[in-house]
Amino acid sequence: MEKRLLIVDDEARLTESFKIIFETKGFFVRTSSNALDAIEIFKKNPFKVVLSDIQMDKMNGIELMHALKQIDPCVQIIFLTGYASVENAANALKQNNAFEYLEKPVRNMDVIYETIERAEKRYDLETHLVTRKKKTEKGFAIFKDIFDSMEAAVYVSDMQTHELIYANKKLIKSFGYDDLKAIEGQKCWQAVQKGQEGPCPFCTNKRLLQPDGSPGEPYEWEFRNTRNLRWYSIVDKAVKWYDKRIVRLETAFDITGKKEHEKLFREFEKAIETSKKLESIGTLAGGVAHDFNNTLSTIIGNINLAQLNCPDDETQKYLRVAEQGVMQAKSISSKLISFARGGRPLKKETNIEELIRQILESRLDPEKITFSFEPDRISGSFYADPDQLKIAIENMLQNSVESMDGHGRINVSARYLEQPPRTPGIFISISDSGCGIPRENLDMIFNPYFTTKPLDSRKSKGLGLSVAWSIISRHGGKINVESTLEEGTTVHIFLPAFNKQGLENNGGKNHKPRARAASLLYKDIIRVLVMDDDELILDVISKLLRRLGYEPFAASNGSQAIEICKKAAACGRKIDIALLDYDIQNDLGGFPTLEQLQKTDPDIRGLLITGHCDDMEIKKFKHYGFVDMLEKPFSIKHLNNKIRKLLA
Repeated sequence: MEKRLLIVDDEARLTESFKIIFETKGFFVRTSSNALDAIEIFKKNPFKVVLSDIQMDKMNGIELMHALKQIDPCVQIIFLTGYASVENAANALKQNNAFEYLEKPVRNMDVIYETIERAEKRYDLETHLVTRKKKTEKGFAIFKDIFDSMEAAVYVSDMQTHELIYANKKLIKSFGYDDLKAIEGQKCWQAVQKGQEGPCPFCTNKRLLQPDGSPGEPYEWEFRNTRNLRWYSIVDKAVKWYDKRIVRLETAFDITGKKEHEKLFREFEKAIETSKKLESIGTLAGGVAHDFNNTLSTIIGNINLAQLNCPDDETQKYLRVAEQGVMQAKSISSKLISFARGGRPLKKETNIEELIRQILESRLDPEKITFSFEPDRISGSFYADPDQLKIAIENMLQNSVESMDGHGRINVSARYLEQPPRTPGIFISISDSGCGIPRENLDMIFNPYFTTKPLDSRKSKGLGLSVAWSIISRHGGKINVESTLEEGTTVHIFLPAFNKQGLENNGGKNHKPRARAASLLYKDIIRVLVMDDDELILDVISKLLRRLGYEPFAASNGSQAIEICKKAAACGRKIDIALLDYDIQNDLGGFPTLEQLQKTDPDIRGLLITGHCDDMEIKKFKHYGFVDMLEKPFSIKHLNNKIRKLLA
């Protein structure tokens, strides 16, 4: 390649002499007597090396050098200087602007040749480096544009020093920085983690390298960041950086929303699983409760008959205790019924504050257990089933009492939530100072018959919390439990608010209200039709009615009841009251039977008897023509009171 040289000096004889000498050596030479002309020549004919004097008119050699480097930063300047300007040339060299300086007069041309040759090599090297740098910068700009456009947080760090080399816009924004300069030079564990005083214990650097230190396979993992508390799905990869060092390229996708959805889905699955368990148990419970109540009805009926026939005081005492035992057993069936399909709440206007106060005032717990109640903005009423809520709250209070070994404190708070993010409703918390619940048991405490109490414990074991869960769920509410061992447990209950428009339609048949018949209290003989498909119950109720002075007629199903009513009416012995069981196997139940009876005699007064009193359909008994309802098991006293109300 042709060698090119620009010579600038205001001594014309010197430039001409150099021109001749260098041309004989094969150089293409241009000369100029001043710096301004030299700049114009350089613009038209670029040169790798310029040989220039320092002391010149209008513009000196130092100024010329700066002007030429603006055009070509790689141009190499060799100064030829006399004694007076040696110091200036040396300073220019120190500033890394000039390549070399030589003193005038030149005594050895070989020195100049050798200097020019080195300058050309320096020019070629710098040009190569500049070209490579431009390519690198262009590539980095493309790389930066790509990563800045990503929704993932990306950073690059030195695998030896952990120094942060690059971070994209998403990472900078996600961690609250203004720009890259705010974290440039920091360690990665300083910039993206919180409270770290050294490399993270979970650092993936070692996983990313082959045994020989070369980049290996990418590593994928998930992590909840300690600085911004968000979840990330991360892919780490060791790569060679443009300067040949091995760096870690980390790409982190924010999956916080996904994690929250997964959590909600797990909770939903858990709720579905619990619901399925409770539904299957509820189906069983409904049948068990019905049979149980029927059995209790037979027992208490015969106890009452025994009381009527036995004058002995001691025996009467035992019979009263037996009667109390039956009524306590009735509460067990009430819990079972809460699981049955008929356990849906019958909502009505309910004062929550008053309900909770009544529950707390009625409790008979050890004196060393103290209760407190903190109502907050819950004045007024909302719509719920007060009977069911009472059971739910009492069960949870009982669980708290049993966790405290006879002493401690229980605090109940209730407040109305009106604003988002929650649906408007009542938020009730029950906190105790008991023994707490192990974390591994928290997910099981609402399972039926789950307990950690000893088998020989006198504490209740069974359906308490499961009943509470069932009741709150059927109100559209939620229960959440927080517990710390040896410190206590807090149960949070949320019940959505319902107004009258939000209540379920009562449904049922739209019977027109019947004109009430005249009072039957003074009638000589009151005829009562009893219908039940359990022969023992039918027999004992008939005997109780006879002892109370009524004339009973017994029917084991709806068809028999209708036939008896027709025959009685035909012979002038009309039925006054019909005691009809709600559920009759393989025949008409209480509702359709009364409808048929009142077609024969509209004045018949219906009293519904049932072991399913919590069933929402049963609670609509008045819409089917019944005046009142009697829950099994019932005593002779309750039976007589209900009948006398019907007679009035």
